[in-house]
Amino acid sequence: MRIKLVAVFSALFLSLSLTSTTAATKSPTPTPKPTASAKASATAKAPVKKAPVKKKKKKVVKLSPSPSPKWPPVGFKTDALGETKLYLKVPSAKELVGILSAKSALASQVKDCTQFTCGAVQVASETGCRWWRVSAEVIGATSAEDRTAKTFGKLTADVTRSAAKQVVTILLVTTEPLGAGHIVSNINVDCNQGDPTGPIPNTVYQEVNK
Repeated sequence: MRIKLVAVFSALFLSLSLTSTTAATKSPTPTPKPTASAKASATAKAPVKKAPVKKKKKKVVKLSPSPSPKWPPVGFKTDALGETKLYLKVPSAKELVGILSAKSALASQVKDCTQFTCGAVQVASETGCRWWRVSAEVIGATSAEDRTAKTFGKLTADVTRSAAKQVVTILLVTTEPLGAGHIVSNINVDCNQGDPTGPIPNTVYQEVNK
């Protein structure tokens, strides 16, 4: 019903409007001139696509295992014919400084070397050793006037075990005053697999009759 009533009302309103317009004016009605109307044309701009933000990939640092030491060790003397294949090297002063800076266990012995004559040796074994024995001699000139070489003392140092192919640095500390021109020489090493004959570690220095 609501839709029908609205339709009838619209038809009556249109009829009345046309009748009143015709009766009101006798003179011709001027024809309205069309006026130009500016139409604003709006062009729809396509949305600007933003470049996707590239996520920075985190660099994964892979830790490579430390390279195993070269074997046989470079610069070492060896008894290649022996069953244990022992290796021995007397480090230079420069090498010894680097070794001592990395070996905190030798720090206490280094203090003694500021007063007394010391030596050092590096040893290694193909199969490893239960304990090591190092023997050496302290030699020097007989006197300031007589430069003939003379043995002033003998040293024996026993140290603990080492694993197979492990390089061990052994410091040889004597009681000979530093500055007398003595050196530690004639170094020999033994790799032992049996029980030690005394305390480990242990160093014994015996002076030879002067």
